[in-house]
Amino acid sequence: MRSFKNKRFFFILIVIFAISFSVIFFFVSLTKTAYSSPSQTTLLFNQMSINLGPSPNSTNIPLDTVITVDTIASASLTDLYTIPYETFDYVTSYATGPLTYETRYHPAQPLKPDTSYTISVTIFDNPVTWNFTTTSQLFTPKINYFLAKNNLLITFLIAIIITLLSGFFIWLRKNN
Repeated sequence: MRSFKNKRFFFILIVIFAISFSVIFFFVSLTKTAYSSPSQTTLLFNQMSINLGPSPNSTNIPLDTVITVDTIASASLTDLYTIPYETFDYVTSYATGPLTYETRYHPAQPLKPDTSYTISVTIFDNPVTWNFTTTSQLFTPKINYFLAKNNLLITFLIAIIITLLSGFFIWLRKNN
């Protein structure tokens, strides 16, 4: 009988952990605004409209800006390069219209201050190149930056704490 109670208690803790992890992960993900969204400029390229961000020749771009390319859904978008070289944490795409998708390149580190960037991407086997210059102000991350960058760790730790506290209170209730 005691073994059944222990298994039931352990199962309850697993359920508490799973629910708290899922809920916290969802809400922290909603605040995931570690990056600034750039203003975009629409270019006509081979009879096709392309939105590029940051806008070509723009200045004072925040250091936490993503690089965006918005094209028709069937566009073959490949080989984004930056000069100076940048690595990207991840790339996301989402629909911006019935036939268009925006691809967002999220830099692994903030962009370098007061630096001119040249961006090159291949669309339908044609190179598209533009440039922009970042701000000279140093990057000062805010809480939403840390939440976005450490989402899994934060979620895991909070879910563990909730599970331990729940287990402690369940144990106290049963032993009193």
